[in-house]
Amino acid sequence: MVGLFLLDLALPRNVPLLPYYFLVVALSASVVTPRRMIPLIVQAYALAIASGLYWGFFPSTDYLTRLLALSGVVAVAVHLAAQRSRESAQRRRSEELFRTTIDNSAAGVGLTDASGRFFLTNPAFCEILGCDPQSTHSLHWQDITHPDDVKREQVLVEEILANRRSSYRIKVRTGSDRERPVWIDLCVSCSRNPSGDVEFLIGQFIDITLQVEAEGALNRTEQLLHRTLEQCSVGLALCAPDTGTILQANGQLSSLLGLGPAVLARGSLKQVFAALELVSVEDPQAATPMDPAALASVLRGEIDGYGVRVRFRRADGLRGWGNLQLSNLRDAHGAVVHVLLELDEITEIVAQAEYLLTAAAAGVVGIWDWDPVNDVLTWDSVMYQIYGVDPEKFSGAVEAWSQTVHPEDRQFALSELAAAVRGEREYALRFRVVWPDGGVRYIQAASRRFFDDEGKVVRIMGVNYDVTELVQAQQQLKAEQQRLSITLDSLLDPHLLLGPVRDEEGRITDLRILRANPAAAAYNHMPLDEFVGSTLRQFWPGHVENGLFDRYLQVLATGEPLVLDEFEYHQHEVHGGVRQLDIRVVKVGDELSVFWRDVTERIAIKKALELRAATDSLTTLLNREEVFTQIERLMGRDQRRGGELAVLFCDLDRFKEVNDTYGHQAGDAVLQAMAERLRSCLRASDLAARIGGDELMVVLPGVQGLEDAIAIGEKLRRLASEPVPIPEGEAQITVSVGVALARPGESMDGLIARADGAMYAAKERGRNQVVAIPA
Repeated sequence: MVGLFLLDLALPRNVPLLPYYFLVVALSASVVTPRRMIPLIVQAYALAIASGLYWGFFPSTDYLTRLLALSGVVAVAVHLAAQRSRESAQRRRSEELFRTTIDNSAAGVGLTDASGRFFLTNPAFCEILGCDPQSTHSLHWQDITHPDDVKREQVLVEEILANRRSSYRIKVRTGSDRERPVWIDLCVSCSRNPSGDVEFLIGQFIDITLQVEAEGALNRTEQLLHRTLEQCSVGLALCAPDTGTILQANGQLSSLLGLGPAVLARGSLKQVFAALELVSVEDPQAATPMDPAALASVLRGEIDGYGVRVRFRRADGLRGWGNLQLSNLRDAHGAVVHVLLELDEITEIVAQAEYLLTAAAAGVVGIWDWDPVNDVLTWDSVMYQIYGVDPEKFSGAVEAWSQTVHPEDRQFALSELAAAVRGEREYALRFRVVWPDGGVRYIQAASRRFFDDEGKVVRIMGVNYDVTELVQAQQQLKAEQQRLSITLDSLLDPHLLLGPVRDEEGRITDLRILRANPAAAAYNHMPLDEFVGSTLRQFWPGHVENGLFDRYLQVLATGEPLVLDEFEYHQHEVHGGVRQLDIRVVKVGDELSVFWRDVTERIAIKKALELRAATDSLTTLLNREEVFTQIERLMGRDQRRGGELAVLFCDLDRFKEVNDTYGHQAGDAVLQAMAERLRSCLRASDLAARIGGDELMVVLPGVQGLEDAIAIGEKLRRLASEPVPIPEGEAQITVSVGVALARPGESMDGLIARADGAMYAAKERGRNQVVAIPA
């Protein structure tokens, strides 16, 4: 601008350069802020004025007019610069917010240009893909996508570029250079310019590897279950709890029962039971129908399993033998999800006596055969499965077997095997084995020994079967029993477990205490060890007289719980008298669980509190609220049994003078004496109350008429006029009585108001009188 000024001085006077000073200011508006334009504006005005002074133009009107016009240009330039600065600041804030949002997003975010090359990624993106942030700028989206998924995604990308869609969502895997591919849930959208062309693509990545793997594992488990059901040599069916509807059954079960798959698919466990006969292991020829009660218990989840030996008619028309097992499959919360039916045909086993003892108690068993002379141990295929051992790595000797046994059980197992070889006892024990993966399983063994002519053991043949679930169930049951025992022992309420005592004909004649908690023994003032074992008839004969014994038997017969509240136990053997008991009795198996709580003191306290709330503390007569409640009850009761209802409103005459002369203590003595005299002339059904300071009320239900009520009032008046002993001597006092007989349909307030009016009439007539208002 200074050079422009020097040029202005050098050029002739008639060459105007004034507008060019402000042209620089206008041009600067596109690159600087309004604050930075101020020095240029000041310099432009200074040089313009200096040029005007030099050439003599300033301060002419024409020159000032030009400067004023150019000032408008300056104002427009400043306005444009301010607007551009605001837009630039807003754009920077938006970019900063966008960048912060992307960098802090839990999901991976990546931006690519229209060709698919990344130019912006966030930390989560790099973490998911396991790459360096700088290296992502050289990657194409196809570089990070598994080759098998590129073609699927390429079609979607081309549709976005062709403007046939604006976004898509797809599940793909990352590149194949990783040992474990990462599954991502990919959501891609685009930003377009005004012409509709794609400016950039933005993709959001969520790692769903665990979800995909879980879904895959679930699908594989379901497929494995279906294949297992179909390929299993045992008849299997999955059934719904409660109803027993068959959800799925394999072909083996259909073949064993001679029922078509369609019949089983529409059937239930009851149809299966109808095709079976229960048999006794001791007497296989004794056949009876299946037990429906056991089926119902399993379906209701009351028991976890039920197993029996059954006989059935096979599809070929011959008799078949089988082991039937019903098991409840529960979820993590203990709810029954399915009922599993297993029918294992054991016809050949039953026919072969050699295998009867070894396989009768097992569903799926491993059979082993050992020659102790040559130390040759032979396993069938199931044994390898039970022990988790590769057949090719098993040497077939006892030493190889012992290495699979848990170190803590190994010495005992070997000593038992040695005792069997010496002929001392059968080899039958339970021990633990350790699988190659470190898992521990419980194994039950059963065996039979074979001897030579000299009595030496030359062969031991046996079975092993996995009882891990059984042991775990027993351990869990034992823990539950311990927790239950601790809980019952810690209860403050007494608890008993009673078992039936039967005679020779099976009838229940008594109930024996099988278990008791300390609270029960303490309630009966006996040591716990002496208390347990006694019977109800021996210890509590009152149970028979009070009818409790018969109710207990009814619980055993029906299974319906017994709930008794405030049961009156007369002539209690330990505490004496009448005791009120809350009793709860529940059938548990063939026994009774009995809880009780002695509420005698609680009821007595409750009644005392109720009495205190209903009476006047000084006279022990009913208070105002209670007598009004009783009058309403009596007026609402049907009087057809005879008699009427009368109210006597009584007021002590000149009672205030007694208080003023002798003091309140004497006044209290007078009130107490009047209350006693009131009670002495009333029947048991009559009511007496103190309703105010010196106001008393008598309620006479069932009187024969007004004359009877007046007679009682006169008797009360005479008694009241007798002197009352007080510490200072005697107090003479009288009473005014108003009598009213209830009218049909009359309210309580109306009846009392008429009696009150009669009392005031007695006062007006000179006191110490009985005045009645006719009905």
